[in-house]
Amino acid sequence: MINTHFWKKARKNFWFLPTIYTIAAIILAYSTFLLDFLYVNAKSKIFPSFFMTNFSLASTIISTISSSILTMTTITFSSIMVVLTTFLSQYSPRTVQNLINDRPTQNVLAIFVSGYVYNITLLVLLKGEKQQELYISPIFAAMVAIICLFVFVYFVQHVANWVKVSHLIHNITTKTNEKIETSFLMKKESNDKKEYNEEELLARYPVKVVIKAKNEGFFQQVNIHGLTAQAQRDQCCIKMLKTSGQYVVQETPLFEVHCHSHGIRGEKYLKFITFGPDKEPIEDIDLGIRKLTEVALRAISPAINDPNTAIDCIEQIGILLSQLGRKDIPGDYILDDKNEVRLVMEQPSFHDYLYKSFFQLRYYGKNDISIMTEIIKALDHIAATNNREVKTIIWEYKDYILEGINYDALQKLDILFLDKHIRSLANSCEVSMANDQ
Repeated sequence: MINTHFWKKARKNFWFLPTIYTIAAIILAYSTFLLDFLYVNAKSKIFPSFFMTNFSLASTIISTISSSILTMTTITFSSIMVVLTTFLSQYSPRTVQNLINDRPTQNVLAIFVSGYVYNITLLVLLKGEKQQELYISPIFAAMVAIICLFVFVYFVQHVANWVKVSHLIHNITTKTNEKIETSFLMKKESNDKKEYNEEELLARYPVKVVIKAKNEGFFQQVNIHGLTAQAQRDQCCIKMLKTSGQYVVQETPLFEVHCHSHGIRGEKYLKFITFGPDKEPIEDIDLGIRKLTEVALRAISPAINDPNTAIDCIEQIGILLSQLGRKDIPGDYILDDKNEVRLVMEQPSFHDYLYKSFFQLRYYGKNDISIMTEIIKALDHIAATNNREVKTIIWEYKDYILEGINYDALQKLDILFLDKHIRSLANSCEVSMANDQ
């Protein structure tokens, strides 16, 4: 678990791809030097004579290319910093990692860094072999420069897209939707979940061992599969005492292991828990929805005043919640492959996701009819694409949204516009407005 977590975290860092590319560039530079030394000195006819240059010209070409690539690398860094500043000031601090983790951005930076290292390494190697008459290396250096030039043009277009808020919203929605698809299974037609009594469940085990934290940090992630498998091997049941996002210090009780003997070692279970300096979990559906909510909140703030962006965010939140409603979200009791409860931990339900998605928008957008109506439209979309259970939750939740509207700030046409969408929601929820009133 620790090695897997370290590998995933390393791959998302800015230094990972540049490091890999740089190592490859050094190897390639040495290979080019050997090509010069072996083939050119052997008077090989593989390369035409017009590809060859003397030492002075070769040194000038490679040093000039190195300076040019370094300039492009500097501009790339500056562009990334501008976009990061835009994300921090206009969108949300949580959205910064979307750009940092963006693989095309990392590839562009890695290509520039490795291109510069390739040319510098090649220049150093060539200066150690001044006795050669002809060199083929400048041709390869020029090819690297041309590649970097096209990559730079691509990067300009890429940055232009990233600055657009619509691209950011689409990126967040896509990644969150992928997480939903890989995390949950589709609901079955008959989805009767067995109810458990926690006290009776844990009373089966005579021994309780409290596992405490060995270090401090934010509780970021639990490897549920690994923890459940370990509990199955030890024939025990685990009750989590902390949830994701909580800060723990040393000796803080993390979970209880209910078992049949005292020979339980906490290290076997702690390796499935991930701590970190950030409150946000490593991968989380709630985090993706929270990013969209924060972008929407920033958009309707008086400093920015961009309700259309907020409307786009609310629409995407509705799409994500619609997907969640069709999924079989696991409850607080996690079973092993033999249908025995092995893990008891608090997990968000569909209602929790729904509430957290709109409760802040309900408060800060209560005076804006376009925002409140868009929330109703999002609820309408969720209800129209889900089963009766979700429709009931949505219809009850709509009362919470409507109670937050500042009706004193609305005009007659605003009321009619809102009422139109409420009736559409009622139709999607398969309820009668008359009966509800």
